Amino acid sequence: MNDRYLGFKFRIGAKTHYGWARLNARLQGSKITLVLTGYAYETVPNKPIIAGKTKESNVFTLEPASLGHLAQGASGLSAWHKTNPVAAH
Repeated sequence: MNDRYLGFKFRIGAKTHYGWARLNARLQGSKITLVLTGYAYETVPNKPIIAGKTKESNVFTLEPASLGHLAQGASGLSAWHKTNPVAAH
């Protein structure tokens, strides 16, 4: 199953931000494998984001992305940009 979306929210300081992660899922017996294929988050606090939306000035998008970069949040961006210099955001 490709292009499944997971919504999330996180805090930067005291402000809540919303985002989405796009995943591909594969079921083999009782094992589920998920591959993160992209994610984006709304840079404006408390503003909702539509899953899959990438084309707005205040939406930050990374593709392809790694789960490690997603887990690191903003601090993972500089490392990701070093390995993906043509990243669109």
